[in-house]
Amino acid sequence: MKAKRLTALLLTVVLGASILTGCGNGIDAKKTGATLDGQEISLGFMNFMARYQQAIYDGQFSSMFGNTDMWSQDMMGDGTDMETSVKKNVTDSIEQFYLLEKHMADYKVEITDDEMTAMDEAAKKFMKDNSQKAIKQIGATEEYVKEMLRLNTIQTKMRAEMDKEVDTEVTDEEAAQKTISYVSVNRNSTTDEEGETKEYTEEEKAEVEQKVKDFRKAAKDDFKTAAEAAGYTVTPYSYGEKDESYTLDDAVIEAANKLKDGELSKVITTDDNYYVVHMDSTFDEQKTKEKKESIVQKRKDDHYTEVCDGYKEGVSFELNEDEWAKVKFDERFTIKQTKTAEPETDSSEEEDSAAEDTSGSEDTSDTEEGADTEDAADTEEGADTSENK
Repeated sequence: MKAKRLTALLLTVVLGASILTGCGNGIDAKKTGATLDGQEISLGFMNFMARYQQAIYDGQFSSMFGNTDMWSQDMMGDGTDMETSVKKNVTDSIEQFYLLEKHMADYKVEITDDEMTAMDEAAKKFMKDNSQKAIKQIGATEEYVKEMLRLNTIQTKMRAEMDKEVDTEVTDEEAAQKTISYVSVNRNSTTDEEGETKEYTEEEKAEVEQKVKDFRKAAKDDFKTAAEAAGYTVTPYSYGEKDESYTLDDAVIEAANKLKDGELSKVITTDDNYYVVHMDSTFDEQKTKEKKESIVQKRKDDHYTEVCDGYKEGVSFELNEDEWAKVKFDERFTIKQTKTAEPETDSSEEEDSAAEDTSGSEDTSDTEEGADTEDAADTEEGADTSENK
């Protein structure tokens, strides 16, 4: 991949698109935001890293939240608002970036002159393509943009070298996936069009039970057609017997594991639902392939985390809490998506950066401040091996 294309991709990932906003921020960029073993990291750069993350989130989720201040919301349910969580992620990333830089020699990683030149050009382009109002609000300078690109390039190269150390061999036994189709029917209540839950009477429960029985009998011939006729939804689900956890009830998995290809389960009863399961494949080759890929990726992720955690040992990272607290996500960003072809590489399109002053616009998308009791023949947890599809 040519250096220019690499830098364009980094800008796409990091900056996304143009930033349309209003007022400026009030932090002192010359202050020290953090130190890593005595190496000072400017508050200005850290503020820029935080604000571009805010811009990305605002661009992705502003339509979902409207005028609601999502940054004060506890999205994860852990008692921490979103602003605090994102700022914590930013400081963790900055620490990791500079630790990776200190260990570049471990993996013989270097930044080439061509890459540095491309970063210079990309930084200049970003500063040119965004309005001064947007630049001020996000706290950008040409130096900060270039430094961000440089650190991301180091991280990308270091990660690629670490990935090479990971065993990519995964056996069929380790990754084997089964695929079932199932119908699930609530046996205790129903939800109306207004979202209101209504508990079944005993008579209604009996009717639901009988309907599931009738469906199961009809499903012996054609599972999906019978489900459609009954008004039920067929849901596919793939899993491995070696998986540590399942999103389906254990009783459903236990019954499914007794099935051969094309077999249909008895009606399975749990506390809340009736299930009928059809075994589509006891060895789904495509899902097994995907599982192998996910296993390898997890190995790579775990190895990368292990190496980075090792770099932190004996290293002092000190955050200037008082100054960092001044970095606020009080004003919202609006992202405008544009498409341009990347020259000198290939004809694929990349997102680019282009901002404008929308303070006089009436467009409401501009920045605002704050932004079973079944019979024995039909109800058991297990397979009906006498009826195959």
